[in-house]
Amino acid sequence: MPKRVLFKIHVYAGTVLSLPLFVIALTGIVLGFYDPLRYAGPPYGLETAASRPLPPAALAERVRAAYPHLSLEVLYLPTDPGRAARAKLVGEDKPVLAFLDPLSGKTLAEQDPAEEDWLQFLYHLHRGQPLGLAGQIMASATGVLILLLWLAGLWLWWPKRHVARPWKAGSPRARLLGLHRWLGLWLGGLLVLLALAGALLNFAGPLGKAFNPPPRAEAVEQSSLLPLAHIVARAERAYPAAPVERIYFPKAGGALWQFRFRDGGRVFVSAASGQVLKVDTPFSHWTSLLYPLHSGRVFGENGPRLIAILGLGLLASGVSGLAFWRRIPRK
Repeated sequence: MPKRVLFKIHVYAGTVLSLPLFVIALTGIVLGFYDPLRYAGPPYGLETAASRPLPPAALAERVRAAYPHLSLEVLYLPTDPGRAARAKLVGEDKPVLAFLDPLSGKTLAEQDPAEEDWLQFLYHLHRGQPLGLAGQIMASATGVLILLLWLAGLWLWWPKRHVARPWKAGSPRARLLGLHRWLGLWLGGLLVLLALAGALLNFAGPLGKAFNPPPRAEAVEQSSLLPLAHIVARAERAYPAAPVERIYFPKAGGALWQFRFRDGGRVFVSAASGQVLKVDTPFSHWTSLLYPLHSGRVFGENGPRLIAILGLGLLASGVSGLAFWRRIPRK
């Protein structure tokens, strides 16, 4: 392909994608600090840290006693002393998200699980959800097209690879081009990896069911379920790498407990026998890696900060590219 044609494809594709890229990058930078923002205050954050929270089984019993007419669907455990526990309950009436004191199990606040604050809105905007399925497809397509932009940019950069420090050239146009190339060279590969993981993560539910489905187990009566304390102990022994973050309770007639761990790992336990049926680590299947990779958790405590830096790099690359495009002489 002639270099001139490839250059035009790179420029015009980048220009068309600039708006969704900026939205995704800006929201992604904020979401990189999701936990500090989310747990900064009530109801998600506690005014007084709880150093010794109740065990999950005791906490679940307190929830059931407080909401006898509702079914406990998900129990979100506090993975930090400054965080409240949460319980998602469903029933004939509207569902309830209860915020709990981890020390006593007392309900601190209630809200509708569908209620959306500004942080939740940014999360949905990042995924394109305000525009429905079309928005999600658009956001995922943008992530895939970043790969094409990067490959085209590498092809254009290759003949100039021996130019030393091009951003120090004399003219503003040459400096912009040098900055754009430098960002693409050093951050482009990581940005592509992050964008592709996000594009697939937008449809993680269907992908997981198709390529990494949960195990099957025979249905059992609720009265036959083993005690939760026994099930939790089995799950923690099977996956000691990270603390339990949430517990998905068996639905009516169901036979599976699902445990989600802080690093994205999952454990499935039989409700009837207590047998561990499946263990998913972030690296056991590519669908399991999508969330830890895109959120930065796979890189440890500093992972979210790395994601924010990559988001800033994407913004800088987009701004420098648009600024360079504006300085191209028009014939």
